[in-house]
Amino acid sequence: MNFIVRYSAFLLPLIFLIVGLLTLYDYGMNWDSPVHFARGQAYLRYILTGKTNYNNNPSFCTNEYNLNSRVDAATGEVCDRHRVIRVSEYESNLLDFNSWVATGTYGHPAFSDIMLAVSNNIFYKFLGWVEDLNAYHLYSVFTTFLLALTVSVWTKQTFGLFASVVAVLSLYGLPLLFAESHFNVKDPPMAAFFTIALYFFWLGTTRKRPLYLIFSALAGGASIGTKLNFVFAPFVLLPWIIAYSLNVKFSFLSKRMVLALFAYPVIVLLVFFVSWPALWTDPVGKFLQVINYYNDIGGSGCQHFYLTRGWFTECTDITTLKYFVYTVPPFTLLLVLVGSIVSAFKFRGNNFVTLLWLSIFIFTLTRVTLSLTSIYGGLRQIIEFVAPMAMIAGVGALFLRNKLADVLHKFTSPKKSLMFASIILLSGFVFVYLPIYKFHPYQNTYFNSFIGGLKGAAERDFPGYGSTYGSVTIQGIDWLNKNAEKKAILALVSGNAQNISRATLREDIELSNASRSGYNLEGEYQMLSVVGQDIFTSTFRYEYLNKYLEPVYDLKVDGVSLLKIWKNDKDHLKAALTPEYMTSKVKVPVSIEEGSKEFTLNLKEKKNLKALGLTFPNADCKLQSIGTTVHVSPDGVAYFRKADGINAFSDREVFGWGTDFVYHFTGDEAQYIKLLLPRTYQCEPTDIKLSVFVFEEAK
Repeated sequence: MNFIVRYSAFLLPLIFLIVGLLTLYDYGMNWDSPVHFARGQAYLRYILTGKTNYNNNPSFCTNEYNLNSRVDAATGEVCDRHRVIRVSEYESNLLDFNSWVATGTYGHPAFSDIMLAVSNNIFYKFLGWVEDLNAYHLYSVFTTFLLALTVSVWTKQTFGLFASVVAVLSLYGLPLLFAESHFNVKDPPMAAFFTIALYFFWLGTTRKRPLYLIFSALAGGASIGTKLNFVFAPFVLLPWIIAYSLNVKFSFLSKRMVLALFAYPVIVLLVFFVSWPALWTDPVGKFLQVINYYNDIGGSGCQHFYLTRGWFTECTDITTLKYFVYTVPPFTLLLVLVGSIVSAFKFRGNNFVTLLWLSIFIFTLTRVTLSLTSIYGGLRQIIEFVAPMAMIAGVGALFLRNKLADVLHKFTSPKKSLMFASIILLSGFVFVYLPIYKFHPYQNTYFNSFIGGLKGAAERDFPGYGSTYGSVTIQGIDWLNKNAEKKAILALVSGNAQNISRATLREDIELSNASRSGYNLEGEYQMLSVVGQDIFTSTFRYEYLNKYLEPVYDLKVDGVSLLKIWKNDKDHLKAALTPEYMTSKVKVPVSIEEGSKEFTLNLKEKKNLKALGLTFPNADCKLQSIGTTVHVSPDGVAYFRKADGINAFSDREVFGWGTDFVYHFTGDEAQYIKLLLPRTYQCEPTDIKLSVFVFEEAK
């Protein structure tokens, strides 16, 4: 019994670890994960063997086109975990230590990439316990377990077992984290190391243990070696350091503690640099590339100086706060609200620990609200907020439990009143975990009742609603593997071939975005992971599919489509698109001023546009035209620029039209078409032959 009580903080995180392992195969991969898999393998191979390529290394299975495949076309061998000599799909000479994947530093750091490769080498290549892709994802599952364990231990040390249980339930009860702990290879690991670092810093300082500070620095290095969020650690620590130091009159600053504090940033940077071989040849110059990358993707876009009136009024963006209010379960929000109030009033207790938790929580949300930094992917990019949020929820639950027990004490014994109060509070998590069960495995698309659920978010066109960041594609692949005909062809509506693991795709299915055939209706499948406010929704390939084709597979949650698959053939046409016989070619007068690079085509009356063909005098002129923009107008006054570039269409979409380029429309009603050639176009614009194709009737 004493053993159970002593190690009770481990029990619930272990249960969730088991749940994570059992549901591992239900999730796909993040869109950009393949780059991290390949880079991690290249770095790990170099660190362990000094080799910069995969020469003399066994190869992954390939198909008849020499592309990765689940089954080898030459031998019939299946490349899965049962293969005698296992090789990862992402070990390739095209992506070795000398490739752009490994040499570039304009991007995220590499520590977790190497750890992903370590996980894959152990659990797939050596042990063969799980498949290739899932062996990488074990790293995310395990680091999330470490995050939960840290939250559990830290909360139990300061507020007891009940608060600890609530904190862990609140942590995994965040649908975003529950889902992404299975496949997000950067954010959960970063948050885990971030939290571990702050825990050991707090513990080392309050217990005057320099060794704990070293542990903290190592974890901090792992965190910043995954993503640069840890650069904000000094800011979140500052209020706590000031309050605690003044309270104990700096008594913790022994010589060894001071030495450990001075060594701290050195250790953090050492882990950062050692785990990124691409930095070794030019540490300063390449580190500046990293800074430029983070400034480009996460820097403040505000034009006003910090803390000025304009900075507050014009640059404050509450989108992140809306994400928080709308995607955290209401019961958890209640506990966080109560816990925040209690923590603010009782911040002196437990070595000012709630002051530290509040500082992490508030600063993390505030820095992207007040335009100190910016994010583009919702709460996942600042997911380090979840640990303090969960621990504050534990404080709130403990307060409510004790108040409720005081009321129940009037009717029963103190022990029973405490037990009943605990059961009542914990039963609230039924409403937290029901959506997690309902949305499985798409929990990161969850929105709460404050916005009307996912359906309400879609109706309001809330930014990013429905996005699984690529995970949902595994369900699309499963459908294709079971239902697509032999030798089927697949194209992605958005993204590129790296977004799909070929090892998960049936070996006879060809994957190529160049196979999109548009109006030619060549029968290829096209798959789309639906994202709210997708920047590509006004492109032809989006509009064509949604307007003219019935999907053969439409995966919906809460009435909202998360993934669609279309088959581009005549059998799946909607009534809105009649066969090609209803298309006519019209003669259009072209006006162009002398010396101008601007065409204007007047159709004399409004027409429903289908295509614009361009034929150039030679190949060089055709090449120079790349960058031409297309604009349409119903009246010749207000022009609307089309989203696609002139060369945005595949060879299969252009084939058969008898022109060099074909610009496709989806029935845009317009009388005027304007083309703006690039300034660098050196050929004679009047030598370009133009053809306009329209629908005979408005559809």
